[in-house]
Amino acid sequence: MKPKFKLQTKKGQIVYKIEVNIRTEETMKNNSGMNKHGIFVEELKIVHQTKYKTVLSDPWVSMFDRQLEDQRKDSYNRYIEDIFVSIKTKETYWANGIFATMYSLEDPQKCISKIKKKITDQINKDYGFLRFVDIESVIESMQISTLK
Repeated sequence: MKPKFKLQTKKGQIVYKIEVNIRTEETMKNNSGMNKHGIFVEELKIVHQTKYKTVLSDPWVSMFDRQLEDQRKDSYNRYIEDIFVSIKTKETYWANGIFATMYSLEDPQKCISKIKKKITDQINKDYGFLRFVDIESVIESMQISTLK
């Protein structure tokens, strides 16, 4: 019996790599080729596929897990159609900012909306407590306390 997968893919099929990169002002002129500022779409192909993995035609030979229809999604696996968001704030060599990547079989235009939502959710989840805080006025209103 042939296994049924949640995402039906085949060798030679087109997969879009969609990147949404928002660099900080300070690193905007950074000449690094990694995470350039803007929205980028790259058309890749599936070059190999097994029962467990799907391999793409990019220079890094990106590999993704295949999810069976009745299998739960594990956080340690990497799937096509997942959105990966990275928020970098302390880089000294590479750019700082918000960087999101998605590999998809869908139209890239539809995926960009999904990526925007995921970025917003990630910011609210990780940094939401700072959203409405006026740090300067909070510090100004504080009194110095002496510890004994």
